[in-house]
Amino acid sequence: MTASSQANKAVFRENVKMVQEELVVYSDVMIVYFKENGINGSSPTRPSSPENSQKEIRVIEAKGHVKITKGESRATCTRALYDKKNEKIILLGSPVVWQDGTRVSGQKITMYLKENWSTVEGGTRVTIEEAEVN
Repeated sequence: MTASSQANKAVFRENVKMVQEELVVYSDVMIVYFKENGINGSSPTRPSSPENSQKEIRVIEAKGHVKITKGESRATCTRALYDKKNEKIILLGSPVVWQDGTRVSGQKITMYLKENWSTVEGGTRVTIEEAEVN
């Protein structure tokens, strides 16, 4: 891991795993972008120091072989952007999502985690697997 306070980011490499409750994201590289917390962060009159600097996560970017699981749903892509504040993940780079026997792909898939729904843009393709009949 490398971190830069100046750039407000931390970079994790090789077999990275992020867990947040049911959401699990795996990737080759993960970049965490921070923003200064206005309550305890620096200001022109109060410079940042370890005592008053508190960073909060703004966006997490996953790159490489990205795999995402949440409950019974799973997804793959080559790049994903996790917007922590809005609780959504944007999947880019050949995104594919599987859920309840349905496979969905497109150019861009946005997963709204809190509301538990998704949108698919560009070249949408849906495949429904046949259930076995006994």
